Formats: sequence, structure tokens, C-alpha cells
Amino acid sequence: MAALRRASRAWRWVVCIWLAELLTATLGGYGIRSHIAAVMDGFVLPDDHLLYGLVEFTHAHPQLVISIVVTLATSTLLGFLLWTVLAPLVLLRLGRDADAPAWTATALGGAWLGSLGGAVATSAWHLGLRIVVVIIAGQAVASLPGSIGLPLVIVFVLASTCALDFSRVAVVTGGARGASPRTAIDGYAVALRRPLLMLAMAAVAGAQWLVVAAGLVAVLRTGGDALALMRACAAGATLLGFFRLALALSVRPAAPTAGDAD
Repeated sequence: MAALRRASRAWRWVVCIWLAELLTATLGGYGIRSHIAAVMDGFVLPDDHLLYGLVEFTHAHPQLVISIVVTLATSTLLGFLLWTVLAPLVLLRLGRDADAPAWTATALGGAWLGSLGGAVATSAWHLGLRIVVVIIAGQAVASLPGSIGLPLVIVFVLASTCALDFSRVAVVTGGARGASPRTAIDGYAVALRRPLLMLAMAAVAGAQWLVVAAGLVAVLRTGGDALALMRACAAGATLLGFFRLALALSVRPAAPTAGDAD
């Protein structure tokens, strides 16, 4: 599959962004480490046993729950901002055809900065639209059993993720105005016109969630012994993110004419 080949050719970028995500997660977890150190009277819990001990600590020290919630929210926000900023760069890299001439660093940086504002703007519009989608979906399935309603809401959220990817492609490769709400709405229109592609992308996005969740559960169940597995799951989720964006590029208005700076 062409999209998978595009993603695999960018393996160096996958590694770099994976490392950036690990750094972001480390920074986001600083608050938890500080609180645990205070609770343990000066003893700092090693990082590779941090998550394993949280369950025990929250039973004995309920105030840690607030710190955990804040830290998770902060890490989620940092991850969202990181991916929002880097997504245009990833699209520029993935949009390069194998036989195209290589990007220079200057050209790549200029193209990224030129599309960054629009990509951030359309992401902001999509954030608002996603909230609306979740509210509407929640109201629509409110009368259904939870075992049916919750999966349907998740499907709507995954579909909105696909719509965001389509809008990013329009901004980065097609020159669409990211500040216009119409660009965000057009992302949903593209998703509806290409249901099979949307389903494929939604499946990949769902797989990202499952991979990350599997790594987190493994760490919580077995402690630091599974920390390497969690990091491997994060790497897998990053690769799946590249694959999802490569799939979205199949609807780009025109292919970029430059290559990458590998």
C-alpha cells in the first residue's frame, strides 16, 4: 500500500517525533514525581517504578489524585500542541514522492512555517467542532445502552479526527485558508465523500488509542518491568499516526514538488 510505504520511508522522522513525545511525557510527569517525593518524605521514587506505585499511593494519600488528574491533563495538552505543530511538517515529508528531488533544510523549514499558522488555525476550528460533535452524538445515543452508545460516540470522535487530517492536508498541500471555518467544515465533507478512506483512517486512529492503552495497562499491572514495552507502544502509535496522515494525503489537491531532508 502506497500510504504504508510513505510512512515506512519516513522512519527517521518517526523516531525523532517519538523521542519528542517521550520528552513531552517526561515533562508532563514532573508534577507527579514532585508530589510523590514530598509524600514519601524526601525519597524520590525511581521513574521506572512511578506508575506502578501510583495505585498504592492514591489509597494512602488521596490528595495525589488531584495531582494525577492535572498531570494527565497537562500531558494531553502538551501532546496535542506538539502534534498540532509537527503535523504540517510530517505532511510535507510524507507528501514527497519517492522520485522527487530532495528538500533543502531551508525550503522545508520555509514551507513548514508558511503552512503552520493555517494548520494551527484549522486545528482550533476542529477542536470547537469536535466538542459540538461529541455533544450531538451524546444526545443522539443517550437513550441507548452504554454498551452501544459509548462505541458510537467513539466512532464519531474518530471520524472528527479524520476530518481534521483532511483539513490539514488541504492547508498544507492545497493552500486552503486554515483561518476560515469553511476549511474545517470541508474536512467533514471530504470524510463523507470518501467513507471507505475515512473508515480506514478511523481504524488506524483507533489502533493508536489501543496501542497506547495497552502499554499503559502493562505498566500499571507489572511496574517498571513493562516500561520498555510502553515506550515501544508509543513508538508504534507514532508510526500509526504517520500512516494515518499518509492515508489522508490520498485526497491532496496536488502533490508537493520537493523532497525531504533526510
